[in-house]
Amino acid sequence: MQVHFLLFIIFLAATTIVSFVYAIWRRRNDEQILRSIIQSSPIPIFVISTNHKILYWNKALEGLSNIKAKDVLDTDQQWRAFYKSSRSCMADIILKNKIDNSSMLYAGKVVKSKVLKDAYEVTEFFPDLGEKGKWFRITSALIKDSSGKVFGAIETLEDITEQKTAEEELLKRSKLESLGTFADGVAKDFDSLLSAILRNVFLAKISANEEDKILENGLAIAERAGLQAKELAHRLITFAQGGFPVKKLEKVDHLINEVLQKALAGSNITCQPVISFNLWPAEIDAMQIKQVIENMITNAKEAMPDGGVINVIAENITTGTNIRALGESNNYIRIIIKDRGVGIPRENLSKIFDPYFTTKEKKERGGIGLGLAICDSIIKYHNGLISVESLVGVGTSFIIYLAATPNGTPEA
Repeated sequence: MQVHFLLFIIFLAATTIVSFVYAIWRRRNDEQILRSIIQSSPIPIFVISTNHKILYWNKALEGLSNIKAKDVLDTDQQWRAFYKSSRSCMADIILKNKIDNSSMLYAGKVVKSKVLKDAYEVTEFFPDLGEKGKWFRITSALIKDSSGKVFGAIETLEDITEQKTAEEELLKRSKLESLGTFADGVAKDFDSLLSAILRNVFLAKISANEEDKILENGLAIAERAGLQAKELAHRLITFAQGGFPVKKLEKVDHLINEVLQKALAGSNITCQPVISFNLWPAEIDAMQIKQVIENMITNAKEAMPDGGVINVIAENITTGTNIRALGESNNYIRIIIKDRGVGIPRENLSKIFDPYFTTKEKKERGGIGLGLAICDSIIKYHNGLISVESLVGVGTSFIIYLAATPNGTPEA
């Protein structure tokens, strides 16, 4: 009897040991699976423990932050992925149960996730990530064991920079179209009124007595102001309607050289254009595209009042689907106009194509803030795209995409 009891005790102990070992093995195996899932994810992820120490830091986050996992594991330096100085991340806030204080740390609104329980989301711009900053949708959630006990928090970062750029482009186009409809009506009425005024000014000038110099001078000033106002009206119409482009197949390389020769004549700016030998032709309104390029060159000259070099590059490019704002055509001519001037502050980059926005201190003739809006309108009506990249103190680049016709033959 005692022997059987002893055997039962030994069997029970062995079963307990085996179960314990299996549980440890399974836990480690589950942990290894979790580690593999996190490491192989293309989305940047980190996991922290309840004492805010980093448990996991995946490969995608290494690539984004240029910080190796071995340098931060078991530390509380998760902030290094996004910021230059120590501060709480979303995962830290959730662990501290201080989500109500998140507005002090994030410009975007932190909202509860509609998909995950105990998870929160925020959309935030990080100016120090990448060349021009990046937009991320941050999601963070508590991690609990099978008994419901919290043992850490996970944070993921979804790069939505392209999506944000596309949304801003659509919003800008929508605003411009609405404003364009309004500007078109106002400009036409304005133009008609000015024509009537100028006709009467002309009649008054030829009817004035030759000895009445004061009247004649006043009429001359009124005439000049009226002509300038008519020019403004025509600019508004161009902005509103794209100037009704009359397109035909043109050689863009000849057009670029012609504009450069005219725009840089007598200036202290030099330019050696780099134009592809076999640059594709394009269906364009030559006068309007000249206006766009001349405006870009003028802006570059004004950004370098002491002189300098402007780089102009024209090349063929097959975009595929990487430029979502463009249409279905894949063949484009890309024109890059780059100066080494004062640059444009980051906060103004999204506004420079808005009507009447200008960074010029003195609004002289031509500096009324319609030039770039008109350029954007013209390129839009050519089914193309115009964008800008700039760094203060380094310079500005305008990039123009025009739909090309590789197999076309322009008329002589």
